[in-house]
Amino acid sequence: MASFLKFQSRQHIFSVTPPPSSFGILKAIDLIDEEPFWKDRLWDNINYFKKGLNDLGLDTGITCSAIIPVKIGDQNKMWDIGRILLEEGVYTNPIMYPAVARKDARIRMTVTARHKREHLDKTLNVFDDINKKLHIAKK
Repeated sequence: MASFLKFQSRQHIFSVTPPPSSFGILKAIDLIDEEPFWKDRLWDNINYFKKGLNDLGLDTGITCSAIIPVKIGDQNKMWDIGRILLEEGVYTNPIMYPAVARKDARIRMTVTARHKREHLDKTLNVFDDINKKLHIAKK
């Protein structure tokens, strides 16, 4: 019986003590009440950035969060775009199969309340340049 439980109770085998960084989550929850302007700034940044990407004709899907994908489709193009963005000082996460379907490769970005308008504009300008070279706009 002990062997059965050991190998069938994945949540037990894969559970670990939370890392010290998890205490940051508790502080973040406190800050929601103490400093509500961060939430407002985050949503301003999300809406501004997503509108900018959409105005460029890029496909951001139906996201309603600070994690914004730019759907590329072609995995090889996605790698080129990821490289160009990194060379321009823009950190992103290229996402490909098996995390998404083979024809659904994307660049995933996370917007924060700490981003300034110039950070978002720089990224939008890089995407505009990329679009002119690689024709990634869907619209």
